[in-house]
Amino acid sequence: MKAALKGRYDIDKNGAAAATLAVSTGDVKIRASITDVTFVNGPSLTGLALAVEKPGAFIVDYNVPKKDFRFQFMNTVRVAEKPLNLTYMHSRGDNKTVLDGTLVLDSSNKVSANYVASYQTSSKMLGLEWSRNSKLNGCFKISASLDLAEELKLPKISAETTWNFEM
Repeated sequence: MKAALKGRYDIDKNGAAAATLAVSTGDVKIRASITDVTFVNGPSLTGLALAVEKPGAFIVDYNVPKKDFRFQFMNTVRVAEKPLNLTYMHSRGDNKTVLDGTLVLDSSNKVSANYVASYQTSSKMLGLEWSRNSKLNGCFKISASLDLAEELKLPKISAETTWNFEM
C-alpha cells in the first residue's frame, strides 16, 4: 500500500488552499480532496470530494456537499488489429451522459466519435471527428455534428488545418 499527500497554497487566489490524500491499494487508488472552505468557518463538508479509481478501467467521483456522483468507465478493444478506446461517463448532478470512442488507425490517423445526451435540455448530439498529424503534409481535422433532437437534421461540418514552418 502506498500513500501520497499533496498540498497547495495559492497567494494569487486570495490564499486559496487545497490538499489531496491518495492511497494506492494494489491497482485501485482511493483519493480524498479538500479545499480551504472546508475549514474556514469551522470544520464542514464543503469542499470535500472522494474518489475511487482503477487506472484505465473506471473512476467514481463523489462531491460530498452536493451529494453528486460522476461515473467513468474506460476500455480498449481491438477492431481489425487496431485499438478502439471506449469511454462512458455519467454525471448525475448535470444529468449528462457521454459515450466516446476513438479508433487509432495508425500514429497519424485517428477516427473519433462521441454521443452526448443532456437530459435537462433534451438535447442529443452525435459527432464524428477525423484528424491527421503529418510533418510532411501538415495537420488537419474534419468534424461533423448532428443534433438528433432537431426536426430538420442538417449536419454542421467544419474543417481546420495547421501548417508549421520554420523561418
